[in-house]
Amino acid sequence: MTRLHKELLITSLSVAISQELLDETIRTAAKYSSGLSDTLVYGHPVRGVALAELGKLLAVDEPSPPQASTSQSRFPPSGPARLKMAYETLLRARDELSIGFGRGNDGGRVGHEVREAIVRLEKELGVWTQGIRDTLKDTRLAAKGK
Repeated sequence: MTRLHKELLITSLSVAISQELLDETIRTAAKYSSGLSDTLVYGHPVRGVALAELGKLLAVDEPSPPQASTSQSRFPPSGPARLKMAYETLLRARDELSIGFGRGNDGGRVGHEVREAIVRLEKELGVWTQGIRDTLKDTRLAAKGK
């Protein structure tokens, strides 16, 4: 039932995406993946595919991210924390896909898609990291100038 619910939510994302709908889809995908992790062995292909879906959903651009005053313990997180979670989830998916679909072919077609998503996220996380470094540097320079 959770899988069906997740699929219906994913389908509705293409019709009218909103922050609430995206977050609910991610929460449902996380529940589905968690349930599979409790049921299936590590490296099972279905677990890998579920993690890949969750990672890709976490990587979707937020239509209207919550304000900074929102609780830090909220799931799914927002901003850079969300990207980091997407990255870590996709790394786990790639490991499981490599077992489930074979290391020789790098986890099959889904494994290749996940690898491409990981590379894109690494670049995006690099931009965030560099932006933070630049901001800190500018702040220190401004503080010294006063």
